[in-house]
Amino acid sequence: MKSAGQNGSTVQSTLHLNSKNFDSWYYSSTTVYLNCTSGIVLLVTSRDGIKYDEFVIHRVVRIKPGIFFNMISISNESTVETAYAPSGLNQKTMDEPYEYEPIISKLDVHEILTCYYQVRKSNYVFPGESHDYYELTYIDHGKLHTTIDGKEYVLNKYDLVIYYPGQFHTQSTDSESTCSYLTITFDMHSELEQKLINRIFHTRKDVYQVLSKFMKVMQNQQFLNYELAILYLKEVLILLYQFDIKKEDAISNNPMQEHYENTLLNEILVYIHNNMYSSFTVEDLCQKFSISRSSLQSLFRTNIHITPKQYISNVKLSQAKILIQEHKRTISEISDILGFTSIHYFSRKFKMQYGLSPTDYAKSINQ
Repeated sequence: MKSAGQNGSTVQSTLHLNSKNFDSWYYSSTTVYLNCTSGIVLLVTSRDGIKYDEFVIHRVVRIKPGIFFNMISISNESTVETAYAPSGLNQKTMDEPYEYEPIISKLDVHEILTCYYQVRKSNYVFPGESHDYYELTYIDHGKLHTTIDGKEYVLNKYDLVIYYPGQFHTQSTDSESTCSYLTITFDMHSELEQKLINRIFHTRKDVYQVLSKFMKVMQNQQFLNYELAILYLKEVLILLYQFDIKKEDAISNNPMQEHYENTLLNEILVYIHNNMYSSFTVEDLCQKFSISRSSLQSLFRTNIHITPKQYISNVKLSQAKILIQEHKRTISEISDILGFTSIHYFSRKFKMQYGLSPTDYAKSINQ
């Protein structure tokens, strides 16, 4: 390669790069030309030998006199042609070696094991467990008491905690309030520090918005939606790792409106769970709680991300699974006591929700 605009001869050489780090700078009193002929090369330059800039070489690059530089190969191997004056290149040892950090994932969510929304009455007590997977709990409404390895914590609305594998934890509500919360269990490999352990996060808008997207795709079994769910869960975890860096405001609503909506929604959810064996409609809820249908729809979509009708159906179908597992009633009896209009409608809704008819689900349990 000939150095354009230079008088006299130049020294030309070919460098074969395969290293991801270096501990010295090159520099010259004259102009140096570089040209990447194969692979992907990262050029690192500095004016003072301390602060540096990084550039991927796409064409012939001219290094001005007195500029420190060196290169690494981003790809497995690279080739660079160099041209410089006969006076040659000088080298200077760096105070700290440069090491390229590849763009690879340090956080891998292998699998979402379960995802469910729970409503707990006052004086609820879960005696505790430990397991070999991660568990995320996000408080949608109310207050939840938890102990993690013997230490007590209190989670309020918008609070989030992650139980690590092997951590014994309990959950309970007090005598004055109910609690609604989202639980996600998952398998994960992380090379990052355990910054999320034994910590309560009061989530900001960014975390809340991603969790909302997560719930939306989990409710819809559209093609590849579960792939999106894993990505959204990973985004939530990354935001939690960045929690102390980002300075966004926490979720803020009108306090009076928020209190009203919290109380009303909790009352409606408790009513639905307490009356799952009754036959009632969305209109019945509107009449009982003196709320318009549009306001009720908005309340559910904003906070739970599904319609009231879908929520009622999910509660009944979830209870149907439990009753089928008990083997004490026929499918027809379960349909009747849960208030479905017919066994055919019940079977169709059950299969849409779980992928199996009630009869096939019962058979799968017995196998």
